[in-house]
Amino acid sequence: MGLAWIAALSACAARYQLLDEDLDEARAQESLARLRVYPSHRTISVYDEPTSGTITVSRQIRERSTRDRRKRILTIDTSGAIVGQEVLNGAVLLWITFDRSCLEPGCAYGFVQTEDGRYRLVHVPERDGYAPAKVHRGWVGKRRQMKRGHLHALSEANTVYRFERRARPRTVFLEVKKAIRKRIRDTSEHESGV
Repeated sequence: MGLAWIAALSACAARYQLLDEDLDEARAQESLARLRVYPSHRTISVYDEPTSGTITVSRQIRERSTRDRRKRILTIDTSGAIVGQEVLNGAVLLWITFDRSCLEPGCAYGFVQTEDGRYRLVHVPERDGYAPAKVHRGWVGKRRQMKRGHLHALSEANTVYRFERRARPRTVFLEVKKAIRKRIRDTSEHESGV
């Protein structure tokens, strides 16, 4: 039983950050469209509709308002496909779709390459009739809302979605699953001696 569990565990694909070498390998094999990428953390985009309300004045002022709120949730297991590539301020920008009906950059998420080589979230798609998205990492909460800003220094070319946690900026970046097998074929020769 234990041996089967270890064999199954070793066959699982591990997650690694998306590197330029992975993209170059996919391009060389002409399979960039088949490559699947995953967000590093759960990401929730909250879209609020403009408030519509009524005010009634009698003995007191009664104000009622209703607002529609939509959420787009990306989990760490949500697979995405690359639908476009551009250059943003000298850095590579990948357009990633997590929706099968979206096949163009206009409705996709944007991830830009930062100085450490990671592709970090820089653009969230908009929804017609809704305010720009409020992006949260992990769960919806005031302390988890990400804002656009520089990752480490003001000299960086692009601003990414991030929030501060214990003096370290937290972001969402792209990962790929890799199943790496390294086999070694041993050949031994016994010396006959002199």
